[in-house]
Amino acid sequence: MRILISNDDGIDAPGIAALATAAADFGDIVVAAPDSVQSGAGHGITVHHPLTVQPREFCIDVDGGKKMVPGFSIDGRPADCVRLAVRELLDEPVDLVLSGINDGANDGVCVFYSGTVAAAAEAAILGIPAVAFSARTTRPAIDFAAAAVHCRGVLGRLLDVGLAPGDLVNVNIPNLTKPGWPKGVRVARMSTAELQDTYDLLDESNGQRVYKIGGDYDLGFDGHDTDSVALREGYITVTPLRVDMTCHDRLAKWLGQNWGGDDA
Repeated sequence: MRILISNDDGIDAPGIAALATAAADFGDIVVAAPDSVQSGAGHGITVHHPLTVQPREFCIDVDGGKKMVPGFSIDGRPADCVRLAVRELLDEPVDLVLSGINDGANDGVCVFYSGTVAAAAEAAILGIPAVAFSARTTRPAIDFAAAAVHCRGVLGRLLDVGLAPGDLVNVNIPNLTKPGWPKGVRVARMSTAELQDTYDLLDESNGQRVYKIGGDYDLGFDGHDTDSVALREGYITVTPLRVDMTCHDRLAKWLGQNWGGDDA
């Protein structure tokens, strides 16, 4: 199996090395990731300037030793990295795309802003099964090696269950510093509760105001069966997503109505 790994924290982030190490037993690894931090980049792609690619040798830990895997550092966004790698950079087809391990959770509506999820979603658009992995931020820092162990366990289970072309899965790891966590794994729906965030006023002069989004945010509550609740309670969450954003219930209703025009 050929596995492409990307992220949004940048190619030098510890989470991507941990994920590459965790996935090494499942297949041949290649890395394509942004050359800089792209947190919150969402599913944007670069259209107004060329993308520069720098080949990289990527060192991962395998069976107590070191192994070098090929990689590409790209001055673009996470979706760029996956798309460019699949379309142009790789000589062989990709069987699976993994994104992460992100420094911070990507549960609930945060998936819309997440570059980590966007990298996986881009693979799904290209017909490749993909899994995004994120870990809830802890202080002083996330133990990515510990998080990777749990990511590997979930990945193994997903491969056992079976991933079809274009499947998209979002996985979040809870705070591992809490005793007894994780409590287990829960398959849960994505919370659609409102993101509760703030903007800080940095300057107000010359007839203009300058704002910066605050570092702290929370997600509202919309049911006990959501990924956000399960994650807060100490569970690893597994959420199947899809790139088809069509509201099929409403589509069916509207198709039966008269909208005028040629079909009236």
